[in-house]
Amino acid sequence: MLSKRQEVVEDFLQHLMLERQYSPQTIRAYKVDLEQFFNSLHQNLSITKISSNDIQLFLQGLSRNKISERTLARKLASIKSLFNYLVRQEKISVNIAKLIKSPKIPKRLPNYLSVTEISSLLDYPYGDTFKDYRDRLILELFYATGLRISELVKIKISNIQFEGRTIKVLGKGNKERIIVFGQTASNVLGEYLKRRLEYKKFNLSPYLFPQFKKSKENTFINSHIHVKTVFNIVKKYIRQISSDEKLSPHSLRHSFATHLLNNGADLMAVKDLLGHVSLSSTQVYTHVQIKKIKDVYNQAHPHGK
Repeated sequence: MLSKRQEVVEDFLQHLMLERQYSPQTIRAYKVDLEQFFNSLHQNLSITKISSNDIQLFLQGLSRNKISERTLARKLASIKSLFNYLVRQEKISVNIAKLIKSPKIPKRLPNYLSVTEISSLLDYPYGDTFKDYRDRLILELFYATGLRISELVKIKISNIQFEGRTIKVLGKGNKERIIVFGQTASNVLGEYLKRRLEYKKFNLSPYLFPQFKKSKENTFINSHIHVKTVFNIVKKYIRQISSDEKLSPHSLRHSFATHLLNNGADLMAVKDLLGHVSLSSTQVYTHVQIKKIKDVYNQAHPHGK
């Protein structure tokens, strides 16, 4: 039987899933953060009796355990979101977490691949199996469009406009956006779809990258490829061309944006292509450009060293 506090958390997570339509990964992160917070409190302390001091003590305890400021900020954001929800539901009158300042997080420069590294990466799935065709398309779409991994796995064939070379995707916050792709991606996509036709069960799926798994009743459930599967596919090929373990599928999105800006693309246009709500999210890529300029200066100018 769930305790009152567990019921509150479950209601909140249901709200995130059904009304806010957050991804399963995001909901899991919220759940971990909130369970950790409530486990730090006295078992009999009710939601209405929690104070801002309780939250401060929780964060201080994490800080003493050398938890990064980025993680602390995320956990505080999870707590603030829960209390905002409780205020809206009229379970409490005030969000006691609202006035707690979030730790300042230094902006991390995105990890990205050079144009040469990207070329090597895209050459890697060179076989003739269905999986080779699938993997080639996954890598090409990441770099050609700047898609998030959560967007890529949910692409439906019906949302691809082949003549106009556009794809309608469902982005963060359940917002639809149109992404464009070039001739190279179009060619790789066409080759993949031809091979896909050879598998009858795949033809029943609306998803570009289907995944069929057995249920308890021994029937096949049609779904899209799992995020973790795609993550592992991309990591496998990245390890062939780089020893940097920080590189991930998201690094291809970073590479997409960085290469556009390095070749003179307008910042606002890149913002729209990435599906960013705020320009400040896109401006981090201008810092990459500045770092690159400084490196060139330091290496080449007589007074740079």
